[in-house]
Amino acid sequence: MRALFAVLALSGVAGIVFGVVTIIHGTQAGVPFSYENYGGPGPMIGGLVLAAVSLYLLFTWGRIESSSGGVHHD
Repeated sequence: MRALFAVLALSGVAGIVFGVVTIIHGTQAGVPFSYENYGGPGPMIGGLVLAAVSLYLLFTWGRIESSSGGVHHD
């Protein structure tokens, strides 16, 4: 599960980078970034949320499993 959380965190970082690049370069049609539907804030906000939640789960997953009351999964 920890590997999955790490991959999700990396995809969140990719969303942040994608949003920044979209804001800097504008759209493919040459229209400058001025509305949310052209990208930018959407991927950045989604990337931040995905990265934050994934990193939280990545660092707390061992403590969550150990506090599950002795249930062991083989």
